[in-house]
Amino acid sequence: EYVEKLLGDSADKHARELRELKQAHDKHANDFADLKASHAEHASLPERIDYLEKLLGDSADAHMKELQQLKDAHAKMAGAHAGHAKDLQGLKGLHMDHATMGERIDYIEKLLGDSADKHSAELQALKEAHSKHAKEFAALKAAHAHHATFGERLNYLEKMMG
Repeated sequence: EYVEKLLGDSADKHARELRELKQAHDKHANDFADLKASHAEHASLPERIDYLEKLLGDSADAHMKELQQLKDAHAKMAGAHAGHAKDLQGLKGLHMDHATMGERIDYIEKLLGDSADKHSAELQALKEAHSKHAKEFAALKAAHAHHATFGERLNYLEKMMG
């Protein structure tokens, strides 16, 4: 009886362990199936590398295109800058040919001063000439005052002749 009990307990124990192993195996089989299914949704390593290379290649191409556009814009701006610098030098040259505001005012003041001095001298000469003519006219008037008028002279001659 002892042996039977011992073997029976052992058989029960083995049956229980076998059942637990089958359950664990079934659980692992289900987990493995789930893992396989989830890996089926993922891209393979070569597919993932191809995707990354394409993404980087597209990005590099876009960066090269933008870089070329920036170089072209820079060249255009450099050309425009050279033109503006040339225009600025031309304006500086023209500015050098022009008198400054102070020089221009000095010139106008000198011109007006010379003109005023000239006009003052001419006015003085006219006044002197007028004064001289006025004196000569007064002398002529005085000389004519001593002369009789034509009518007076005619009357005088008629009286003398009788």
